[in-house]
Amino acid sequence: MSATGQDAADLPDAGDRPRGTNGQDRPVILIVDDTPASIWVLSETLASQHQTLFATNGPDCLRLAADKRPDLILLDVMMPDMDGYEVCSRLKADPDTSDIPVVFVTALGQEEDETKGFELGALDYITKPIKPAVVLARVRTLLLLRRQKAQLEDKQRQIEGALEAAGKIQESLLPGKAPAPDRADFAWKFAPCETLGGDIFNIVSLGEQRIGVYMLDVAGHGPPSALISVLVYQLMNPHTGVLVDRSASPPRVREPEEVLNILEEEFPLSRFDKHFTIVYLTVDLASGELAYSNAAHCPPVALRTDGSLETLGEAGTFIGLAAFPFGQGSLTLSPGDKVVLYSDGVLEMENANQNIFGLTRLDKTLREHAHAAPAELVQALFNRARDFAANAPLADDVSILAFEYRGPGPKKPSGRNA
Repeated sequence: MSATGQDAADLPDAGDRPRGTNGQDRPVILIVDDTPASIWVLSETLASQHQTLFATNGPDCLRLAADKRPDLILLDVMMPDMDGYEVCSRLKADPDTSDIPVVFVTALGQEEDETKGFELGALDYITKPIKPAVVLARVRTLLLLRRQKAQLEDKQRQIEGALEAAGKIQESLLPGKAPAPDRADFAWKFAPCETLGGDIFNIVSLGEQRIGVYMLDVAGHGPPSALISVLVYQLMNPHTGVLVDRSASPPRVREPEEVLNILEEEFPLSRFDKHFTIVYLTVDLASGELAYSNAAHCPPVALRTDGSLETLGEAGTFIGLAAFPFGQGSLTLSPGDKVVLYSDGVLEMENANQNIFGLTRLDKTLREHAHAAPAELVQALFNRARDFAANAPLADDVSILAFEYRGPGPKKPSGRNA
């Protein structure tokens, strides 16, 4: 006998409407019991505040639950053929019905019976004989919890959607193409550990003969760090006066240390409660002269055409502390030399033994791929670090940028971002 069987007239008029959370004013309760008298009692108890459906066996319960998606199921334990425990187990195993709260209604009152029900996923136990006030109170509480959970899940989906959209906007800020491709070949890789990252980098044109390159890493993850990185990005362009002194005649490209001093004034720790590291360098494409300043960021590495590595080690403290000068270093690039910038997400990638990738493995990887094109070099370094960590979820943002200086004369462009 079921809600659609020939004996349905012996039971209360339950109706057969969509669940309450899909537009109905009253929540829908599915009552499952092989005893019509029990269904009568529960239906009469709930009818004034709820819509009710009913089934008198396990298979009909499973069908109605999947079809109507009730807000709550009151499930008898002792039924022929398929008892309530098996019904509950099947409900919880089905993704379409696993989130429907189940309350056992039974004459069984032993502790082991209740324990078994909770282990199968039931949220509560109501013992027979049925006490209407108890049933109403427990149903009301469980429905309230279900509505609150649904509201939280909906808000979480909205937040995740907004973060995903913001992440795409942040990703769009990465370089689209590099300036002067005939004189410098660039490649890069960016992998945030969350939807939004605190890393950002860019390549900017500073006139016909000069380019600027920077990479920064804001402490922490998520929206607060991403907002700081975007603010810095907005300042670090040739039109704001940070990279180029527009008050001079003619306009003057600022030295890297001068730029970091400006950032230090704009982003005090006391104002933003966030600090960040940044390395900024300029390259004269005619002469190969490179100047750089570093605020506690991972030191870039120059790969010479003879296979040697040169660390750009001049560095000060992070932006926001205003404690020590940043200093400035320089070197001269020859055609074919490469420079690699990276964030600490590369160095600090951990394996299962909590060992980090570290500088030794970084240097080894760079030496092995010193003569590769920038795109191949960047991808090789990223792959080596991820393989070391066995592709475990990223604990920090990962940024890698490399470029090869081709010399002052025009050459045919080749290569692209990794």
